[in-house]
Amino acid sequence: MTDQRVLIIGGGIGGLTTALALARRRIQVDLVEQAAAVGGHAVRLSCKATGSCVKCGACLADQTVAAAAAHPGIRLFTACRAAEIRYASGRYHYLLAQAPQHDRPARTIPGEAGAVVLASGFQPFDPSGKPYGYGRYPDVVTNLDLEGMLREAGGVRRPSNGAAPERAAFIQCVGSRDASLGHLWCSGFCCAAALRAARLLKHRRPELAITLFYIDIQTFGRDFESVYAQARAEIRFVRAIPADAFQTEEGRLRLSWVETSAQGSVEEEFDLVVLSAGMTPRPEIAALAGSLGLSPPTAGFLTANRSPGEGAFVVGTARGPMGIADTIADARRTAWDIIRFFEGRG
Repeated sequence: MTDQRVLIIGGGIGGLTTALALARRRIQVDLVEQAAAVGGHAVRLSCKATGSCVKCGACLADQTVAAAAAHPGIRLFTACRAAEIRYASGRYHYLLAQAPQHDRPARTIPGEAGAVVLASGFQPFDPSGKPYGYGRYPDVVTNLDLEGMLREAGGVRRPSNGAAPERAAFIQCVGSRDASLGHLWCSGFCCAAALRAARLLKHRRPELAITLFYIDIQTFGRDFESVYAQARAEIRFVRAIPADAFQTEEGRLRLSWVETSAQGSVEEEFDLVVLSAGMTPRPEIAALAGSLGLSPPTAGFLTANRSPGEGAFVVGTARGPMGIADTIADARRTAWDIIRFFEGRG
């Protein structure tokens, strides 16, 4: 199979893992990423270890990027898009359009492949339209904003004044499981990410009071029971979602919610509010699916993992919300599907 080549559209953890699995089987890979660097959202995540590994998967992203960049069987095209794809005579013929980078001018690269993998990933939900003041109140941040803070040497600080927060709130399911938006799916990764991030904050600053607002907690991984039990001992859980947030004259954030046990509305103030913004489909996914002969998206995501036609495959969060571990597993399964597809063609 040394003459086989695969085009992969998307350089996140799903696309990179698929590329490595194929390249290690001596299948040549062209991987196209529209951003200036590969890695996707996964490389923005921070290690959540609290003395020992908590299996958050953040380290896997950096390792996968390094391995893909070093593999001679993978050509990485960053700041690049698949401008044209057409299927003819059992092959995909494509034209890549690469934007100028550093001292390299813009260029177009023609190519052909026996299979194409759509690994376009997801788009984080933009909570600006939600009544929590994101974009207006500096101390309202998203889960990915928090990940950036956790990666910084100075630790988590209030964006408004640089002070360490005394009371923090996590609000789950922002943009997920929301019938008003037509987003009926669970984003899959938010509960695990929030619990691990909250426990890391508590580990670094035991005096920090943390409240987590939730609909229900989705299970994750083999270590869920122990992680959840430890989190319950350290963090206050409130089974309600606040209706809105207001900034007080003192610059704190007032949340209000209805709590059954309190038999009415409750209001409290916090220094930092973290919105667990869910996964949403990328807007260009329908056009990409159409160019590859894939079935139209269902609720925005491509639920099938391959086309009914010839050699078009879908991997990772382009198919629906999933965390890093599930994305890696899906990518490896897809790589084997492609290998069997090539073997079947002789």
